Amino acid sequence: MSQPSICLRLSAWPVAPRMMLGTLVLATGLSAAGPALAETRAKPFDAWPEPKIHETISVDEAKAIVAERTKPQTTWNGPTSGPKATTEAVTVVYVSGDQSYVSFVNWGRGVEEAAKALGWKSVVLNGKGTVTGTLAAMQQAVSMKPAAIITSADASALQEPIKQAVAQNIPVIGIHATAFPGPDPQTNLFDNITSNPAEIGETQAAYVIAQSDGKAKVFHFLDSSFAIARFKAKAATDPIKNCSGCTFVEMVNIPLADQTRRIPSIISGIIANQGKDWWGTTCCDNFYPYMASALRASGVGPEDVHLVGSDGPPSAYDMIRKGTYEVATVPEPSTLFGYQAVDAVVRAMAGEEPSKFVQPTYLVTRENADIEGGKNNEFIPSNGFACHYLNIWRGTSKDCSAQ
Repeated sequence: MSQPSICLRLSAWPVAPRMMLGTLVLATGLSAAGPALAETRAKPFDAWPEPKIHETISVDEAKAIVAERTKPQTTWNGPTSGPKATTEAVTVVYVSGDQSYVSFVNWGRGVEEAAKALGWKSVVLNGKGTVTGTLAAMQQAVSMKPAAIITSADASALQEPIKQAVAQNIPVIGIHATAFPGPDPQTNLFDNITSNPAEIGETQAAYVIAQSDGKAKVFHFLDSSFAIARFKAKAATDPIKNCSGCTFVEMVNIPLADQTRRIPSIISGIIANQGKDWWGTTCCDNFYPYMASALRASGVGPEDVHLVGSDGPPSAYDMIRKGTYEVATVPEPSTLFGYQAVDAVVRAMAGEEPSKFVQPTYLVTRENADIEGGKNNEFIPSNGFACHYLNIWRGTSKDCSAQ
């Protein structure tokens, strides 16, 4: 919430064995990688306009948003043309913010898959969830002189090594590394891959308004130290505040490092002061397993409190399926983000600006939890994205409709 999605600094979610790629070299060898090609552009293009927050949503508009964003995502809305990728065995380095966080692992898995499809080499470095760890990993990445660096760590904390990379004509691509999608000259990112944070918050608000028929009592939970969390919070709460039949109670700040200690007392206080008939929205799902435990301990059943999340980790899918407090989440794409990042690398190496594609927002509920990758507890759009990108990168015209 993806700075990352905000909830990306700390996680109690287990990572399936197949996802434990974080401490491994994703493709063997660094030989012959060398510095970026001569025509590569590492300097970012101009930033895109800031996403727009919709301050009001009627009940009918909310129901239409929910209906649209819970549909299968079978249509490819991404690029269909662009530069071909080099056939050299160049190396890209993925600097993960923290390989204990499943989304970071999945994005790295997407980088690995895309690089392997191109005959490239890829390496992952684990920042281990700390500023010092990510700084060390980024410095190591720059010293390797790869064709490009992809990172899910907070770019604002990595400016010295990122500037060093750009000075050496090594483009740096973020995945949730800053607040908004697109190039970010302020943090020296050639591109930042993320969903539209305004739409994430809007989708949460729409679900609450639609399901409550415009009568919900709502809390929003966030770590307010992150700018992207504050932005998503505004997008999620403005429509509630402007909903005549709704009641917005308060913004609840929970530092991620303190969530296990603070959540039980926060929930106890809410129940004592506001009762047990309310909704919650959030920057990130990883608050919710702790909140569920606290609600159970307070004698509050899942029929009384309804939580709407963001990010879509396995814990969210599990809670939604079981009907245990969390009723919906706005997930981030899994391996697609890795492919988008590699596409940005291809375009940077050709001296071209990144694609303006942002994956449409999706909403997971109990009714659709097993589609669009949901059976594996992740959001993988069924739009054939890997096939479409390979067609661009290799200049082929394979039919991607069956992918």
